[in-house]
Amino acid sequence: MTVHHELPTTTDFATLAGEHHPAITIYAATSPVVSERERAEVAVKSLFDEAIDRIRSGGAETSEVDALKVERDAVLGDRSLWAGLSRSLAIFVAPGFTDVYVLPNRLDDAVHAGSHFVLGQLLRAPSQDQEAFAVTLSSNEWALWHALPTARAEQMPLDPDLPRNLDDAANREAGEGLRRRGGGHGDRGTNEGDRRPEIHDIYAKRVADAVWHELQEHDPDARVPLFVFAAEPLLSSFLDRAHNGRRVVGVQGGPDRLGAAEIDGELRQQLAQLNVNEAKTALTGLADGSAGRVERDLAAIGRLAADGAVECLWFDFTTSVNGTLDHESGAIEFATDHGNGDALSDGRHAGDLLPELAMLVIARGGKVVTVRGDDLEDSVWDGPAMAELRFALT
Repeated sequence: MTVHHELPTTTDFATLAGEHHPAITIYAATSPVVSERERAEVAVKSLFDEAIDRIRSGGAETSEVDALKVERDAVLGDRSLWAGLSRSLAIFVAPGFTDVYVLPNRLDDAVHAGSHFVLGQLLRAPSQDQEAFAVTLSSNEWALWHALPTARAEQMPLDPDLPRNLDDAANREAGEGLRRRGGGHGDRGTNEGDRRPEIHDIYAKRVADAVWHELQEHDPDARVPLFVFAAEPLLSSFLDRAHNGRRVVGVQGGPDRLGAAEIDGELRQQLAQLNVNEAKTALTGLADGSAGRVERDLAAIGRLAADGAVECLWFDFTTSVNGTLDHESGAIEFATDHGNGDALSDGRHAGDLLPELAMLVIARGGKVVTVRGDDLEDSVWDGPAMAELRFALT
């Protein structure tokens, strides 16, 4: 059994692709919180039992079923695996073969038993943003966080000379004002209450300037999005200082009661929504100005992908279209029942074509974005896949 704590690579996908009959695929939502591990273990065991029952009822030999049980027991009995959970598990089991991925993004519980592994949800992890910065800002304190694709959000070290909270910023500002005016306690007492909104603004903008300085050091290309957790008026004052082309998302609400686990959970949810919103925007823009650069027919996408003509492929990971794909020519042969069956017309096993197409696009230098079709109902999406071409078809 191999346990992966890194995002899957092209080599990993190549290992999982193809026929692994009989094959079990399990996706399960988990949690790094200790109290929730038992629920995850029970859920995974139940999904394993369901998959093995399907394979047994499908006519598998006793030796194959026994081999799958050995792999299942190895997964369930690995204490180091269950002690180091993130937000999801992706488990791929065949006789003599087990790969487990511990992933930071939330996946939907699912189980599949067949001749091929189902890789659609696994492709979500490397195809979408899984890294983010966050600011938690309140009158009481502020902090800068960094969540990595394979690690939970942690606080970043900051300059100790920066104001720690609103009162610290107010005291410093009052002291600076006294020095400018030559002293006098009456000035401070008279003006402090009147200047409270101004102090909020000064505090938020000082924090913003400190954040931009830190992010410029860590991410000079402004590739990673920033989420700002704060209540008004601090949120608006901070956002007024946003710059440098970075994607910045304000999240309304006081963050004082959020611990590290809650910050990470909120970040992952916000990242997921950001990915959905950006997919909608990209698809709408592509449809509005397509001029022959959009293809939705899977057979055509296969041929174009093999020629390296697909710039980006969007596909619905909640949908399966079964068949086989020739990676040299891009030719597709659909399974029976218009791609809904488990085998070709001649009885050969069929797998899910959408992840296969995605891997071919990646191998030819293209990009892949996984989507959930239900999230895109008010967009131009009409699934199960949509390809942006490198050049317009004439």
